[in-house]
Amino acid sequence: MHRLPLTCLFVSLSLLTLASPAAATNDYFLPGDAFFPSKLFLKNLKEQEQDPEPVFNYNYICEYAFCGYAGYSQLKLDKQNSELVQNIRKAYSYIRQRQPIRLIPKKIVKNPGKNQDVPNLENFNEINSPSIFFYNEDHDWQRWKIAIKYNENWREEMKKFINAGSYCAFVKTPAAIKQSQEEGKDVPPLNIQLPEADIKTGKPVDLPLTPKGPLKALILYDDNYKHYYDMKNGKRLLEVTSQGITEYVIHRNKWNKYRQVN
Repeated sequence: MHRLPLTCLFVSLSLLTLASPAAATNDYFLPGDAFFPSKLFLKNLKEQEQDPEPVFNYNYICEYAFCGYAGYSQLKLDKQNSELVQNIRKAYSYIRQRQPIRLIPKKIVKNPGKNQDVPNLENFNEINSPSIFFYNEDHDWQRWKIAIKYNENWREEMKKFINAGSYCAFVKTPAAIKQSQEEGKDVPPLNIQLPEADIKTGKPVDLPLTPKGPLKALILYDDNYKHYYDMKNGKRLLEVTSQGITEYVIHRNKWNKYRQVN
């Protein structure tokens, strides 16, 4: 798993933390978060086809220098979520019918697609992979904002890994971070079982979390999370459950069902 350099740097993050300047920390999933974020890559989906309990890696999105890690980096979808896994693969294919995959070579490859129906994905990086957010199956996502962690206890959870840290938000505005903090007590956290692992100072736990119950997934068509937060007209997503896939679109500040995919 790719990690950023462990270069310690104190930076002013008052905009993101609503607090005084602090040491920035590379935080993954923390208990109390409403969701587990990941990305869908064709290469990984193909590798997972024969895996009854596939593992998804945390989608880390912040761009600062850090001096430590905190949280849990993986989520395993167990057998109770096997139908959800199948529908996630179908949802990826549905998106690719509308947004073709974009690949850039890791290095110069001669005739990368010659005599091949599909290029060797080992030689390419997928640069438009959809974002996926795993929530509890009963999470009322239309009532709450998407990509907001709603974790009012993140500081206490982070201190189990490192003494000081910042809040890594998907929507980096004061209003969004304030909402996440103040309304966290009203939003049930993701219902997961923590792995049995010793927490080491400044290190993430790379053993996977396991859901205690069925989950659902929201798959976004792009990574402009603020547009989803602001309810920009025309933004779309797929709601994926064990029962099926439904496409929604924002119209006049409301989510409207667009079509049933399967």
